[in-house]
Amino acid sequence: MQINGQAIVEQIEEQTYAQESLDAKDGQTIDLEALLTAFLPLAKKENLARAALLVDGGIEAGGTTLSLEANVINLPLRYANQEKKLVYTDQDYDLQVYTIIDNPHVSKSQLKIAKLSSLAALLDDPDGVMAKAAAWFDDQLQVIQENQEAAVQAEKEAAEAEDEAADTDGQDQKKD
Repeated sequence: MQINGQAIVEQIEEQTYAQESLDAKDGQTIDLEALLTAFLPLAKKENLARAALLVDGGIEAGGTTLSLEANVINLPLRYANQEKKLVYTDQDYDLQVYTIIDNPHVSKSQLKIAKLSSLAALLDDPDGVMAKAAAWFDDQLQVIQENQEAAVQAEKEAAEAEDEAADTDGQDQKKD
């Protein structure tokens, strides 16, 4: 499954690639099946595509965004300027499928992206590739949960240390 560089640049500039967004609330079971089901018809168009599951409004609203994208390089399609610099308009490129997760606790860059498969492999074995995507998202969600817990613990320890320092300062002033 190939796409011409000129077509890539045009679709990115005009944002005419196929897109689908789904919403979810934090605390609910995250419906990865819905995300995978939404992406498959977009992928069958054999073009650039993106399906996203926005948890609590997605990364833009302080939540989490889980995405599947058909692209030619491992950058989110929203990184239009960078992608246009890396794509030659006179070349053809193989379409790949990438899993992407955006969350403040997934990494320092708040983004994690991984190549899932070629688009051809997805279309040949959608169940197998989608099972791999679900496992990857599960792993990343576990990392987010662990990092959130660590951040809460670090804040708690910092607050306790601050309280201790304030108590010590108060005792030092009484001695004077």
